[in-house]
Amino acid sequence: MIKKELKPKKTKGQIKVLKAMPYKKSMVYIRRIGIEIFEYLVVFKKQIYSSYWVITPDKGKKNLTKDEVNQAAALCFAGAIATIDMQLGEKLDKKTKKIVKTFEGSRKKVVN
Repeated sequence: MIKKELKPKKTKGQIKVLKAMPYKKSMVYIRRIGIEIFEYLVVFKKQIYSSYWVITPDKGKKNLTKDEVNQAAALCFAGAIATIDMQLGEKLDKKTKKIVKTFEGSRKKVVN
Protein backbone atom coordinates (compact mmCIF):
# COMPACT_ATOMS: atom_id res chain seq x y z
CA MET A 1 0.00 0.00 0.00
CA ILE A 2 1.41 3.40 -0.99
CA LYS A 3 0.81 6.24 1.44
CA LYS A 4 0.17 9.72 0.12
CA GLU A 5 2.83 12.20 1.02
CA LEU A 6 1.49 15.16 2.95
CA LYS A 7 2.40 18.51 1.49
CA PRO A 8 2.19 21.62 3.64
CA LYS A 9 -0.17 24.33 2.51
CA LYS A 10 0.82 27.96 2.58
CA THR A 11 0.09 29.28 6.04
CA LYS A 12 0.65 32.50 7.87
CA GLY A 13 2.39 32.37 11.22
CA GLN A 14 0.69 33.95 14.20
CA ILE A 15 3.77 34.05 16.45
CA LYS A 16 6.70 36.29 15.59
CA VAL A 17 9.91 36.53 17.60
CA LEU A 18 10.73 40.23 17.91
CA LYS A 19 13.90 39.86 19.96
CA ALA A 20 16.01 36.99 21.32
CA MET A 21 19.05 37.86 23.38
CA PRO A 22 20.92 36.91 26.53
CA TYR A 23 20.75 38.99 29.68
CA LYS A 24 22.94 38.06 32.67
CA LYS A 25 23.42 34.49 31.41
CA SER A 26 19.67 33.96 30.83
CA MET A 27 17.92 33.95 27.46
CA VAL A 28 15.12 36.44 26.88
CA TYR A 29 12.60 36.01 24.06
CA ILE A 30 10.16 38.76 23.13
CA ARG A 31 7.29 37.54 20.95
CA ARG A 32 4.25 38.98 19.26
CA ILE A 33 1.27 36.68 19.03
CA GLY A 34 -1.31 37.78 16.51
CA ILE A 35 -1.88 41.52 16.43
CA GLU A 36 -2.42 42.44 20.08
CA ILE A 37 -0.50 40.05 22.35
CA PHE A 38 3.11 40.69 23.35
CA GLU A 39 4.93 38.16 25.51
CA TYR A 40 8.30 37.63 27.10
CA LEU A 41 9.84 34.28 27.93
CA VAL A 42 12.83 34.11 30.25
CA VAL A 43 14.87 30.94 30.67
CA PHE A 44 16.45 31.16 34.12
CA LYS A 45 18.14 28.19 35.81
CA LYS A 46 16.18 25.64 33.76
CA GLN A 47 12.88 27.38 34.55
CA ILE A 48 10.70 29.40 32.19
CA TYR A 49 9.19 32.68 33.36
CA SER A 50 6.60 34.37 31.20
CA SER A 51 4.25 37.31 31.10
CA TYR A 52 2.18 38.94 28.41
CA TRP A 53 0.36 42.16 27.61
CA VAL A 54 -2.60 42.81 25.34
CA ILE A 55 -1.99 46.05 23.49
CA THR A 56 -4.75 47.07 21.12
CA PRO A 57 -4.55 49.42 18.15
CA ASP A 58 -6.14 52.84 18.43
CA LYS A 59 -9.87 52.96 17.88
CA GLY A 60 -10.68 52.66 14.18
CA LYS A 61 -7.29 51.11 13.28
CA LYS A 62 -6.61 47.46 12.50
CA ASN A 63 -2.89 47.30 13.25
CA LEU A 64 -0.34 48.80 15.57
CA THR A 65 2.25 51.17 14.14
CA LYS A 66 5.92 50.16 14.04
CA ASP A 67 6.58 52.61 16.85
CA GLU A 68 3.83 51.05 18.99
CA VAL A 69 5.24 47.57 18.33
CA ASN A 70 8.73 48.76 19.34
CA GLN A 71 7.35 50.35 22.52
CA ALA A 72 5.48 47.13 23.39
CA ALA A 73 8.66 45.10 22.83
CA ALA A 74 10.61 47.52 25.07
CA LEU A 75 7.97 47.16 27.79
CA CYS A 76 8.22 43.36 27.56
CA PHE A 77 12.01 43.48 27.70
CA ALA A 78 11.87 45.71 30.80
CA GLY A 79 9.59 43.16 32.45
CA ALA A 80 11.91 40.32 31.48
CA ILE A 81 15.04 41.96 32.89
CA ALA A 82 13.15 42.90 36.07
CA THR A 83 12.19 39.23 36.44
CA ILE A 84 15.80 38.11 36.05
CA ASP A 85 17.10 40.76 38.44
CA MET A 86 14.46 39.79 41.01
CA GLN A 87 15.44 36.12 40.75
CA LEU A 88 19.07 37.11 41.25
CA GLY A 89 18.11 39.16 44.30
CA GLU A 90 19.33 42.41 42.77
CA LYS A 91 17.77 45.78 43.43
CA LEU A 92 16.26 47.62 40.49
CA ASP A 93 17.88 50.80 39.24
CA LYS A 94 15.85 54.03 39.21
CA LYS A 95 15.01 53.83 35.51
CA THR A 96 13.69 50.27 35.78
CA LYS A 97 11.76 51.11 38.98
CA LYS A 98 10.03 53.92 37.09
CA ILE A 99 9.09 51.59 34.23
CA VAL A 100 7.76 48.97 36.67
CA LYS A 101 5.76 51.61 38.56
CA THR A 102 4.23 52.89 35.31
CA PHE A 103 3.38 49.36 34.20
CA GLU A 104 1.87 48.40 37.57
CA GLY A 105 -0.27 51.55 37.55
CA SER A 106 -1.61 50.84 34.08
CA ARG A 107 -2.15 47.14 34.91
CA LYS A 108 -4.18 48.02 38.01
CA LYS A 109 -6.39 50.34 35.96
CA VAL A 110 -7.14 47.54 33.48
CA VAL A 111 -7.69 44.86 36.14
CA ASN A 112 -9.96 46.99 38.35
